[in-house]
Amino acid sequence: MATYAVSDIHGCYDELMELVKLIKFSDEDTLYVLGDCVDRGPKPVEVLSWMMNKPNVIPIAGNHENMMLKVLLPGLKEVNSEEAVEKTLTMDFITDTNLWFLSENGGKITSDAFRRLSAYDREALMEYVQEFSLYEVVTINGQRFVLVHTIGKNIHSLEDLENSEMSSIEEFLFDRPDFEEDWDKGDDIFIIGHTPTWFLGKKDNRVFRNGNLLDIDCGCVMGGNLVAICLETMEEYYVEGH
Repeated sequence: MATYAVSDIHGCYDELMELVKLIKFSDEDTLYVLGDCVDRGPKPVEVLSWMMNKPNVIPIAGNHENMMLKVLLPGLKEVNSEEAVEKTLTMDFITDTNLWFLSENGGKITSDAFRRLSAYDREALMEYVQEFSLYEVVTINGQRFVLVHTIGKNIHSLEDLENSEMSSIEEFLFDRPDFEEDWDKGDDIFIIGHTPTWFLGKKDNRVFRNGNLLDIDCGCVMGGNLVAICLETMEEYYVEGH
């Protein structure tokens, strides 16, 4: 029985299947997915469907899930009057749609994949994504891990994270920490994604470590790696992006 974390799958379903085979993922294990399951890569729906059917896969929200919900949720509503259309097609909705559909965000890939689903399957997946948590706290062998998509520069402890939950969702989904800061302080180990480690000097697309801060977004969808890290052993498992 083992506990793993993976982040920023970005629709790379084939690589995900290779990774779970590599770690011999079983029903006895637990896998935490630290957000950004969708967009950019070719099979976002397949990734979500696999996760949804695995009760031992624990999903955590990323900024790409947030962008997706802002655009696709209004589309699930029945719009049958001019007034209803005006309420849906707000400037905020148009801005959110334009942002999500930017080529670097890759939202059109996910949107097209959802459009090919039945109404029932679309609604089931959207309900599933709405249930993603903002972060998870796991204690293994006396060591506490904080698993979250990303953190802001003002987050240095679990207490900071809990307090920020009441203020801004941006802390959890869009911001970035100071990666050059001294992260040897404190007892908790933070495991995040969101920032491809290539941008942090890891030209081999491997995990970035700075004391108690680990970034495991190794840029799979950009041709880097998809990585799972085992929390019991801190061993890293890599699959090269296609």
